[in-house]
Amino acid sequence: MTYGTLDGTLPPDPPKPKHKLEEYDGGTTLPDGSGVYSDGTPFDPPSVPGGSGGGKGTSVDTPSMTLFADNIGKLVPPTQAASKKLEPISVAPGAFYHADQIRTKVSGLNGDAGLKSQYVKVLADLAQGLGDLRDGVTQLAAKYTSLEDANSMTATDLQTAMQSATGDFTALLTDSGGAAA
Repeated sequence: MTYGTLDGTLPPDPPKPKHKLEEYDGGTTLPDGSGVYSDGTPFDPPSVPGGSGGGKGTSVDTPSMTLFADNIGKLVPPTQAASKKLEPISVAPGAFYHADQIRTKVSGLNGDAGLKSQYVKVLADLAQGLGDLRDGVTQLAAKYTSLEDANSMTATDLQTAMQSATGDFTALLTDSGGAAA
């Protein structure tokens, strides 16, 4: 039996891979440019107002608190986007000892642990923490509408407004393998 089409011609060659296959040389370093990811749509951080720094004390006013909260809020979507881009990535280096070691460290034994899982959790914690920080500062700005009002702020008021964010950033530390402060 011959392999071909109904008219007797051979099918076209399959498409060539975009990368060049190379035999592993046993080295432990990568040449420059290997493993680099560049995003064609980088995130532009919000501008931060400057000051002269010549004041004699610290003062906080509602517009500054609101601007800070808005700027923090602008950091949430790129953090969530990074997490979504990382989620579908799967490491499949092959089926030999070193490949199994790589796969286990990156994805865990069952594909639900390892560095990838830690980074997904950390990015989720970061997005949640930034959102809660934004909400806490917005809450303070609404409660203390003038500099005189802000002067009456207690440590308990500040702690209450920041409590959720503190918990999120503590989770970020533990999810990344660190110890909570």
